[in-house]
Amino acid sequence: MNIAGNSDVPPLEGGERFLASAGVLLASFMNVLDTTIAVVALPAISGGLGATPSQGSWVLTIYSVCLAVVLPLAGWISRRFGQIRSFYIAVFVFTLTSWLCASASSFNELLIFRALQGMSGGLLIPYSQSIILRIYPVEEHGKALGLWGLTSAVGPVAGPILGGLITDHLGWPWIFYINIPIGLFCVWACVTFMRRYETPIKRVPVDVIGLLLLVVGIISLQLMLDRGHELDWFASRQVWVLAGVGTLCLVFFFIWELDEEHPVVDLSLFAGFSFTIGAVMTALFYGVFIVVAVMYPLWMQTVMGYTPGAAGMVMAMTTLFPILTMPLLGQRARNWDPRLAIFAGIALMIVIVMLHGSLTVQVSSTYLTVVRFMIGLSMPFVWTPLMMITFSNIAAHKMDDATGLYNFLRMLASSMATALGITLWDDRTIVHRADLVARMSESSIERTEFLTQATAATGDVDAALVMAENIIFQQARTMAQQDVFLAACAVLVVVALLALTLSRARLAPAPAPDQGAGND
Repeated sequence: MNIAGNSDVPPLEGGERFLASAGVLLASFMNVLDTTIAVVALPAISGGLGATPSQGSWVLTIYSVCLAVVLPLAGWISRRFGQIRSFYIAVFVFTLTSWLCASASSFNELLIFRALQGMSGGLLIPYSQSIILRIYPVEEHGKALGLWGLTSAVGPVAGPILGGLITDHLGWPWIFYINIPIGLFCVWACVTFMRRYETPIKRVPVDVIGLLLLVVGIISLQLMLDRGHELDWFASRQVWVLAGVGTLCLVFFFIWELDEEHPVVDLSLFAGFSFTIGAVMTALFYGVFIVVAVMYPLWMQTVMGYTPGAAGMVMAMTTLFPILTMPLLGQRARNWDPRLAIFAGIALMIVIVMLHGSLTVQVSSTYLTVVRFMIGLSMPFVWTPLMMITFSNIAAHKMDDATGLYNFLRMLASSMATALGITLWDDRTIVHRADLVARMSESSIERTEFLTQATAATGDVDAALVMAENIIFQQARTMAQQDVFLAACAVLVVVALLALTLSRARLAPAPAPDQGAGND
């Protein structure tokens, strides 16, 4: 992989490498965690600051919008101010705004600070991915990416778990306060051990038109995705306007950037086959992973009656195998055929998602826990080899652009997948409920026996009908979830087929920076 630091500065070793790695990885994890940690705290935040439940959702929306806007700008910012300097300043701002979020005295204040937190957090993802590769020598890049991949695999799942526990026992401000000691440590580690790797500063002009088109386009599409379900999608004029503005701005942005001397986003990266296919595969795979991770606990709580804490404990099993094995498997991935490793991991993921989709309301908690563990089992075999092949032919000076664009596509795909998945879940619930109600309306021996038993159990005909309605809802919701997971399997089949188009070659140590060309 053609990612080296300054040729006269060797990679870190021993305790220095450990502390620097911890600082970089914790910064990335802190950011990924904050994308989901506030989900379960929204009722407490809304109540504490006098906001409606609908307004409370903006705590999530404004963070994701600002994060998405900044991601593609990572390359330009690092060239203009230096990669290491940009990283530790972003970590410091993220830490400061976390304290401001926790101390907010009004809901509007919280939204302003949350927006600033999202903007600084948008730089932590690509910079941490690029910097971790500079800490380790080339032959250990698989291990480095395995460590970094943990932040993307564990963070979204750990967020709701920690958010629930912290909110219940300490109060919602502490979901932000916990970032302060972590952030200060990350700043110290970066300033102490990484300043020697600072990149040259280039006075690159700002492509103002391209920047405006990109910002307006991303904000419009992200708002459409975040609010579409609430506004009933294209039944709403607001959704049409956001979709139209976002699409037009991004179309004009791509046209403008094609011949721009100093583009905001380096579109030439898409000329590389490995990067393009790898980014598409990652976006599709991560979208499915997030949809399953979001819907599973919602189904457990709304249909199965699990408490947030119990659902969180089931979800926690997803992180067990990646935490124990991803760094080790990442190092061994250099000796694998990436096509076979990714294909095998995707095939396992398809089987597991089908197991998710075959769940019934009679399923045991043990089965639920085992299935979530198996989701984690598939992650290391896909995530690390896929990242390695995606960036295998990216030159060192283009790494910030590549990681920024890669992670932007990944985050955008997760937003789109979540919006589409929840909408499909609701729509299919309506369809299945109507079908089940129609069947219950028909005279049959089974219907008569059920109503007789329900009436005997409740002692009242009306109560029996309410019981029937609850059972119908549970069944319809579960059947609709099966439909969504079946669609997710179809997406994973596409990812598996794309894996076969990747290079047959095993990942070998990369040439020196002056030997590597831009893309393959």
